[in-house]
Amino acid sequence: MAMNPSTSGTAERGVLWPWWSERAAERVQQLFDDGDMAAAGRSHLQIDECEQLAEEVLSPGQPMMMCDSGTGALETAYAALQLETGSEVLVASHSFRATVTAMLPQGLVPVLCDADPDSGGIDLRDAAARLTERTAALTITHTWGRPVVLTAARRFCDRHHLALIEDCSHAHGLAWRGHPVGTAGDVAVWSCGTWKMATGGKAGLLTVRDRAVWERAQVLAQPKHRALARVHDPRLQALAVTGAGHNRRPSPVAAVLVADHLRRLPHTLAIKSERQADVEKLLAHLLPFLVPLPEPSGRTAGALYKWHWRNQSDHGVDAVIRALRAAGLRASRPGRPLHHTPLFTDPGLAAALRLPPIPPADLDSFPGTDQLLRNLVELDTRDAYEPLPDGDPDPYDHALAAAARELHTLNRKDP
Repeated sequence: MAMNPSTSGTAERGVLWPWWSERAAERVQQLFDDGDMAAAGRSHLQIDECEQLAEEVLSPGQPMMMCDSGTGALETAYAALQLETGSEVLVASHSFRATVTAMLPQGLVPVLCDADPDSGGIDLRDAAARLTERTAALTITHTWGRPVVLTAARRFCDRHHLALIEDCSHAHGLAWRGHPVGTAGDVAVWSCGTWKMATGGKAGLLTVRDRAVWERAQVLAQPKHRALARVHDPRLQALAVTGAGHNRRPSPVAAVLVADHLRRLPHTLAIKSERQADVEKLLAHLLPFLVPLPEPSGRTAGALYKWHWRNQSDHGVDAVIRALRAAGLRASRPGRPLHHTPLFTDPGLAAALRLPPIPPADLDSFPGTDQLLRNLVELDTRDAYEPLPDGDPDPYDHALAAAARELHTLNRKDP
């Protein structure tokens, strides 16, 4: 387990996120020594602690439930809402794939909507044009740590009698005009896997507004002893004895690791924002044709999960990415939008797994998404979770200067 380079003294310079504190490593070792890795004994207390901390940090006043993954939390959310089979769910074409695929096992039909080319959030005007009598929900994703306008999304759902699902997987600690993301939706989820700002390797969090939805989620996702302790409805208590065929039990190891990151989240957010500002100053000086996307409008807390720069030079995006990568930066293109994935371009593909028919996407009907992603360079920011040691130069200074020299050389070679 990589430990915090600011405290451990053992991690080499340049270690990439994630890492955890020595205290977290000790607690994980204790779980190993006890042999209680299934949350069946006292290790469930680690999960209780993580859930309580997540409520305090991410969704004040709304209870949290931990699952084995963010995708598992989303599947549970869609199931607990009890939307009718065949119902349509509006979702931005600019979103992570699991935001959509998690609804498919419930027989729900994703309806892709355009994105705002500046913010990246779902275009609610386009979503309104795609409403039908079968529309039952709207899913919003705060992609890259850029908040969707919460009041507008909530009004839209209330006006059209839709459930609102918030995917906050890139948005730990994010707030829009003082409102924490995840508190506007009927259900909200956070991924705590891979390289997220609070990660346990593989874990997820779920919160809901309605008690009945909360109890259904317990029976759908939690082991018998945890569901029975939280469910009041007699019918659901009876179901909790056997469960309903799902096992989304979280790992106590993941709970320890996620809790460790939640405790340091204010530090993480402050440092990432500081490093972003420093790098953007260097960028303006060394590669001024790479222009950062505008700061998210209305964001009052949080930090960007990834950084995005728009290439406004005569160099193609791929040439710029090659120069940045050659200089040691983890640059790439953003993931392709959902309307360009096989699930939405091949109408018969879903039938291979007996999933509900998915209407093929009209590739020309998402101009905002296409404009957002055009000429965009993405950096993963995994090296921006700690401040630079006093007196040390910013490694981005050297890297961006090297990339600038490489691109200048290409200019000289061009006829």
